[in-house]
Amino acid sequence: AETAWANDDSIATPFRIELYPFQRQILEQLEVERRRGHPNTLVVAATGTGKTVISALDYRQLSVQLGRSRLLFVAHRKEILEQSRTTFRHVLQDGAFGELWVDGNRPQRWEHVFASVQSIAHGDMSALPNDHFNVVIVDEFHHAHASTYSSLLDTLQPRHLLGLTATPERADGGDILRWFGGRIAVELRLWDALEQDLLAPFHYYGLHDGTDLRHLKWTRSTGYDSRELTNLYTADHLWVGKVIAAVHDKVGNPRTMRALGFGVSIAHCEFLAEQFNRAGIVAAALSANSSREDRADALRRLRSGELQIIFSVDLFNEGVDLPTVDVVLMLRPTDSATVFLQQLGRGLRRADGKDVLTVLDFVGQQNRSFRFDQRFGRLLGRTRRQLERDVDDGFPFLPAGCQISLDAVAREIVLDSVRNALPTRWPDRIREAKLIGDVPLGDFLHESGLELEDVYGSKRSYTELRRAAGMVPPVSPDATVAGIDKRLGTGLGRLLHLDDSERIEFASAIFSTVSTPSMSELSDIDQRTLHG
Repeated sequence: AETAWANDDSIATPFRIELYPFQRQILEQLEVERRRGHPNTLVVAATGTGKTVISALDYRQLSVQLGRSRLLFVAHRKEILEQSRTTFRHVLQDGAFGELWVDGNRPQRWEHVFASVQSIAHGDMSALPNDHFNVVIVDEFHHAHASTYSSLLDTLQPRHLLGLTATPERADGGDILRWFGGRIAVELRLWDALEQDLLAPFHYYGLHDGTDLRHLKWTRSTGYDSRELTNLYTADHLWVGKVIAAVHDKVGNPRTMRALGFGVSIAHCEFLAEQFNRAGIVAAALSANSSREDRADALRRLRSGELQIIFSVDLFNEGVDLPTVDVVLMLRPTDSATVFLQQLGRGLRRADGKDVLTVLDFVGQQNRSFRFDQRFGRLLGRTRRQLERDVDDGFPFLPAGCQISLDAVAREIVLDSVRNALPTRWPDRIREAKLIGDVPLGDFLHESGLELEDVYGSKRSYTELRRAAGMVPPVSPDATVAGIDKRLGTGLGRLLHLDDSERIEFASAIFSTVSTPSMSELSDIDQRTLHG
């Protein structure tokens, strides 16, 4: 562990930085990546594993190497910037380090700037050369494909770019890896962090809430219509009664909990807070429209125990450090794996006296296009076929202390969703390929949940699938290429049973030569090796 001092207005005591072995490994890996000629590096690490501390220590290391290094730290919310600047002050032992560029504040020295992306977009940095900042750090880098971020990243020319995120995958298919040469420098996913005991274990309960959302407006890009969801939930006092009853049942004593509830809209959150207060559970509702003072006061009251739960929308999904939160209520139906993991991650930080995070996820009948496989697949690191078995068997492969429990109805809803998500017919697989994009076969199998036999088992091939999805030029009129595709699919299908490493290596060597020899050119032994 290291001890850092800071003497700004809010900190007048030594601050002890506990540098864990995994954080030291991340810093070492970043150094290795840069020595290999990759100055732009992306760190993918689960929420609660100290990405900001890592970035501050990494910057300190770079400062030694570069000499005096100018820093630009970019985030999208003032609270994140203030927390990050405080962390840097601790690590660098400099209580005056960093200027804010957010909410009316503007830098004077332009040496070490903590800026919101909105301030940069609406401000003016034209007086600064593009390479003014030696080091640029972007928090929550999964936002980078938004125009405000991408225009900034395409303009700046730092010596080193460091991206931080817990969820690099984007639901809209945007590729954030293009700024890093297609590479992730360091990766510590949620499941790995749980298995290493770096985060608090969780008990997840999927509870059927009696709602039927199948008649609501739905689009693939945005999910359910928020107004229709709000009208459904706020008009149903039986629904909120089930939510409150579930809290009493699963939490035990709600008056001692520190909870976050994620709602659909401001009206929905205000309705929930009103009903919880009537039930004797002290609650508040916040949104991005709430004043900074109201947000700070609610968080203070939650930490002190005066408040049991804060309901919010689009506010606490990311970037706010609330380690004492021990209950999370998921009250907004979303199949976005990114949103799901962000909300779960709000309660996974460890804290004194906190043994486990309790998660209540309220499940209704869903639109057929709703994808439970995306959220659970990303959480568990499992393919769809594996996930189907997991749901059926009660999730047997979990880190110590973790639990996933679905009631009978919720289990059937989730299982049907997972099964329906598997692209079993050829037209479904073509649509799936178009959705996933032109990726290597291994990536396609992982994303789709299919097995090799599904792709090559019907005298078809991955090349044929990519051709059908428009990723490979169409076949010529004489159908010669089509014939090759068919023979290739048939031949590869015959190889699927191979599990002999010697035969696999031999076949790979033969097929990877510039001019593949004919069978007559091979020895009898080699022919038998290929034929099996």
